Amino acid sequence: MGNMREIKTKIKNFMRKYGILSTPDPLGEVYSILAKRHNLTHTVQTMIPTAPDGSPVPWYTFPAIEYFQALDAKGLDIFEYGCGNSSLFWAQKGANVWCVEHDPEWHKTIYSKSSDLRGLLLKENKTDYANAIHETIESFDIIIIDGIWRNECAAEALTRLKPGGLIILDNSDWYTDVAETLRSKGFFQVDFNGFGPCNRYCWTTSMMLPLQSSFMNRWAQPAPIGGICTTKTDKW
Repeated sequence: MGNMREIKTKIKNFMRKYGILSTPDPLGEVYSILAKRHNLTHTVQTMIPTAPDGSPVPWYTFPAIEYFQALDAKGLDIFEYGCGNSSLFWAQKGANVWCVEHDPEWHKTIYSKSSDLRGLLLKENKTDYANAIHETIESFDIIIIDGIWRNECAAEALTRLKPGGLIILDNSDWYTDVAETLRSKGFFQVDFNGFGPCNRYCWTTSMMLPLQSSFMNRWAQPAPIGGICTTKTDKW
């Protein structure tokens, strides 16, 4: 509970700074959206990223999670450096998912839940880990870089990404060198900043998108958690 009080205080201070809160009243519905509807309270306690219904979600920021929830992933080929609930999330969305993990114990944990995955590799050294993508299929629609040795993984990812495919780089506010490398290769960086599951701080999940992308027709219109429904009128 101490962790959640700290998060609540940070949010309250931010909202006061920008005039969203004019009085020191509790955050009420705003806090409820983050703590309950995004399931932050539960994930801070369990350190497992899940939705309120218990289904797996990626350990990305909440804005990124909502954005990728709107993606029609059926039939997409995805490779992930660093397995976890994100692997299960993408598989449940109908994608064909391969991933690699360096930690034997965590690999064992995810392996027990991996019936929907196409492949789950264990590679414990840098070279084998980065090159694991070459042991799967020819190319991928999405490659996720969310494990260790990210510079080496980014280099190999570029050789296996389908034309028009995208790369997801988590913690891009830390791995600025990896993000810079991908931008230098012609990718446009779209950042999703904010809170996310399990953590008491904000970070950045980035989508590295080629300027000519095959994903444009796969996105649903946004429907933010905690948003307000509206109807188009003659004064629209």
